[in-house]
Amino acid sequence: MERVTGINDLRPKLSFYLDSVARGEPPVVITVNSEPKAVLIGCEEYQTLRRAEDESKRMALKLALANIRARAAAAGITEQEVEKEILAFRAGR
Repeated sequence: MERVTGINDLRPKLSFYLDSVARGEPPVVITVNSEPKAVLIGCEEYQTLRRAEDESKRMALKLALANIRARAAAAGITEQEVEKEILAFRAGR
């Protein structure tokens, strides 16, 4: 469960919060005028989130390509024809 703190309470204790999230303690939701504005997390957790985001994008691309291949096959279009169209499009840029 994350911790919530206001920006004015966070400022004088920033080192404490940085050390705590670096040790793996829960993230800190930072509020301004009682509205959440940012989240302080440890670097390791951030890197894990970035890797998960990258993997999600790769999986979405794979799914889209599989969908395109299936639709092309259903329409009687070969992969070679698709590749030829892609190369022609790129050359025309």
